[in-house]
Amino acid sequence: MNKNFVSLEQILGTDVEALTAIKEGDYPTEKLGLVPFQALTQAEYKQAKKDCMKYVKNGKGGMELDFDDEKLKVRIIALAVDKDKRSSFTFMSKALLEKLGVVTADHAIEKLLSPGEIHNIAMEIQDLSGFGEKAQKDNEEAVKNS
Repeated sequence: MNKNFVSLEQILGTDVEALTAIKEGDYPTEKLGLVPFQALTQAEYKQAKKDCMKYVKNGKGGMELDFDDEKLKVRIIALAVDKDKRSSFTFMSKALLEKLGVVTADHAIEKLLSPGEIHNIAMEIQDLSGFGEKAQKDNEEAVKNS
């Protein structure tokens, strides 16, 4: 079995813009139309994940870590849509929040997107950001072809 590992020469011979390009995607929603988004960086994803953790009492006099997976989905949508500059749309717009009568982008997302759309867009953003089998196969193919 012959494995083709990445080499330093390959990477040094690849254009920096190609190596550091941020992937873009979009998702067709029922109410909003086509919503653009960009892949998240490690730092952005890490912060979103951290924002979804809190300590709660465990009923035994101690505390335990509680992670809100649904909040993470909403949070990564807000970040990924906001950073995409192909459109002026963002769930973080003060004017949008006022129009909807909500305080945060998370609440705007929950009001404008169905639960299924939230799940599907979040999964696409995570795939684009390097999570999941599809993203791993795409990355392997890109390395082979460079």
